[in-house]
Amino acid sequence: MELDDKRFLDTLEESTLFYFDLFNFDGYDRFGNTIFEDLKYRLTSRSSIEYPKTKISSFEGALFRKGFHTKYVVYGIYKNEPELVNRNDTISIEPLREKIKPEEFNIPASVSLLIASKKATKVSQKGAVENVNQTAKVSAQNQDVRLIIIACFREAYFEESMLEEYYNDLSEIDYYMANGWVRIYLKDFPGYRIYEAKEVFPDAWRANYGE
Repeated sequence: MELDDKRFLDTLEESTLFYFDLFNFDGYDRFGNTIFEDLKYRLTSRSSIEYPKTKISSFEGALFRKGFHTKYVVYGIYKNEPELVNRNDTISIEPLREKIKPEEFNIPASVSLLIASKKATKVSQKGAVENVNQTAKVSAQNQDVRLIIIACFREAYFEESMLEEYYNDLSEIDYYMANGWVRIYLKDFPGYRIYEAKEVFPDAWRANYGE
């Protein structure tokens, strides 16, 4: 897929924040030079659960500095083409084969415009969600019993004292271990309430226990 073709491009993203270039509450190690690879793994894992039909064709890494904060971001770029459009495109989509390197921070102009556009429409998208038919909401509520994950740490770096950062008024919290990661989730707070959770934890996502 050519990134200059902005008609049907869309992105998913995963990010983490470092304070003073040293401290990170998500369990990432800046000196291991694996932050982008870890973010890419977490994005791929989350998209396979939340968006199983989405096929990410490439990844872009970015780094932003503001004051004493350094933000690392990985964007997963995919083609979000409507089903009714005739697909005469014969260009093959090759996935990214090279590891993301810390120095590769430049994002193509087309992707930057896309990200800016998504932020500009976020308010209207939220309004659309609030106007969803009430019957459909009840149906979704009866089906979605996944956990809402609010944080994820490498098992090797995790300490229970880190839980204090995530105490909240929505629900009690708990955690479980899976595939070398420790996932912190909201107890007795089912997946259909994800939008409430995102008001407090913007990066929250849904997953089945043990995933």
